[in-house]
Amino acid sequence: MYMGNLSYWNHKFEARSQKLMQPEDRLVNDMPSLPKSGSVLDLACGDGRNAIFLAAHGYKVTAVDFSNIAIERLNQFASQKRLHISALQKDLCIEESYYDLGEFDLIIINHYRLENRFYPVLEQHLKENGVLWVNGFCEVPKDHPDMKQEDMIAPADLNELRQLTCESTTNYAVGTRKFIRYIWRKLA
Repeated sequence: MYMGNLSYWNHKFEARSQKLMQPEDRLVNDMPSLPKSGSVLDLACGDGRNAIFLAAHGYKVTAVDFSNIAIERLNQFASQKRLHISALQKDLCIEESYYDLGEFDLIIINHYRLENRFYPVLEQHLKENGVLWVNGFCEVPKDHPDMKQEDMIAPADLNELRQLTCESTTNYAVGTRKFIRYIWRKLA
């Protein structure tokens, strides 16, 4: 399980202010490389900063997180902005959570290390020319004691992708924190 159990994450979301965080800068910067419209699946969406950003840009968004507090906050933020987001509480460590999600033009995973066995399942949920966008830590930050090496995104995580082509990989830093971002596309 990524960096904590349900109790850890519910507590973390309860402690946050009632203000929605800004969308991930890397996602905002990558918008020209992503589908211009369509449906989005936001996995490990937290309280919805990226889901709400994408819905506000006209995408039809399905957002998934295992924290009931995160989903409640996402629904509250979406309601305040008069946006419709299909918010689902599912545990992404359980294979059944991926059943019946539908097909999407874009799947985003931000700051969550998905178990590599689920990447081939995700491929089945991408439409032709659909994009898989993955972003997160690639080195344990010295200022984040809760994170461990097993929480870091590694290139081998994506080795099971067979129907997708990697269009872009970017290593970058924000201060002393180091990240990696991938853009994969499902070609016809």
